[in-house]
Amino acid sequence: MRFKDCDTCLVYGSDRKPLSRARVEEINDKLIRLYFTSSKLRNARLKTLVDFYDGQQGLMRCLCEVVLKQNNQVTRFTEPWMADCMVLKVYEIFQRQKDLRVKVHISTDFRIDSGIIFQGTIQNISAGGLYFATGQRLLQKQEFVFKHTFRTDLSTVRARVLRIHNLSQNGFGYGCQFVNLSLGLESDIRNFVYNRQIETQLNKQPVQDEDL
Repeated sequence: MRFKDCDTCLVYGSDRKPLSRARVEEINDKLIRLYFTSSKLRNARLKTLVDFYDGQQGLMRCLCEVVLKQNNQVTRFTEPWMADCMVLKVYEIFQRQKDLRVKVHISTDFRIDSGIIFQGTIQNISAGGLYFATGQRLLQKQEFVFKHTFRTDLSTVRARVLRIHNLSQNGFGYGCQFVNLSLGLESDIRNFVYNRQIETQLNKQPVQDEDL
């Protein structure tokens, strides 16, 4: 994975919580420039985590020195903030989303918009969606919510049914896509998946996209 293949990134604050997304521009082998559409930033110099994304392999997590400043350049882009970013250390490289799916066994309550609550078991999950089994019949594109603590706080997650599988014993399996995830919640789910991968990498096989 090469930085020149990365067009976006997620910058974390000094508290290790997501700060802002940014457009990525490689200046040379040592310097990367970041451009932010968010206006809620300030001049700062910090050492922090940055997740770089590309369209081929996935994600590269690095420790970087980031110098935030107002963008006074005259270009066709209009981002109000920019940053000079120097990579100090590459922590991890993760594969594309289809490889970032882990098997789990999470029994929880689900609620559809009509107010009906039913139980089901999440069998695998990724940063983009989940697969769960239940006796409740749902329709394709139907949305639902459930709650789970992926990091420290109990979060409410909304998802949409993409695929329906008829299972034995009158049950159904649903491949689902998350809907309107906040930046923080996406990061929490991604970290949850990564940690589960690390815990199970010696004796677990990755689940392929067909389960979605």
